[in-house]
Amino acid sequence: MFLAANAVGGLLSASVAAAVTAVVVLAWRLRARQQVRYAVVGALLATACAAVAAWTGQARGFFLLPMVIPAAATAACLLSVAAGRPLAGLIANRIVGGPPEWRSHRALHRFYAVTTVVIGLVSLVSLAAQVALYRWGEVAWLGVLHLLMGPLWAAITALSVLLSRITVTRARNAARETARHPVLAAAKPDHGTP
Repeated sequence: MFLAANAVGGLLSASVAAAVTAVVVLAWRLRARQQVRYAVVGALLATACAAVAAWTGQARGFFLLPMVIPAAATAACLLSVAAGRPLAGLIANRIVGGPPEWRSHRALHRFYAVTTVVIGLVSLVSLAAQVALYRWGEVAWLGVLHLLMGPLWAAITALSVLLSRITVTRARNAARETARHPVLAAAKPDHGTP
């Protein structure tokens, strides 16, 4: 809505349109007696983004606050790997019902570390693209990028959970096999299972 209103009526119209749209969506969800938590967050974010755009006097200012998200995601992912507690393991392992001691399981820890680094790199690339488009004043392309990032993050999340489930299942099967046949398991080469 912001981009269309900006193209038609300028920055003031775009800021008002973003704020009004956010309030209308929130009111609609309230009227439909649907959960409003995400609508409230969305309304606050849209209003804040519109306020930043109005404050900067440029439509591209609308996209300054959303740039914080990939910056924070990149930092959180890389710092969690450096601390030996990959963020993907902290989140996905719980979702898929993985073992609580996943950090001491080499294969799971390695998988979650790699997954976290990949997510961090995707966030970094997203941030770099946003910063470049912002500097070039490409407001429409910033909007397109933000529209595309939603489905991309949904796909990355779904793939991470699916691969986590597969990895946890393999680790459980390997542990069961080791428990059933300890002599055979000791003779096999170690591929990361305890």
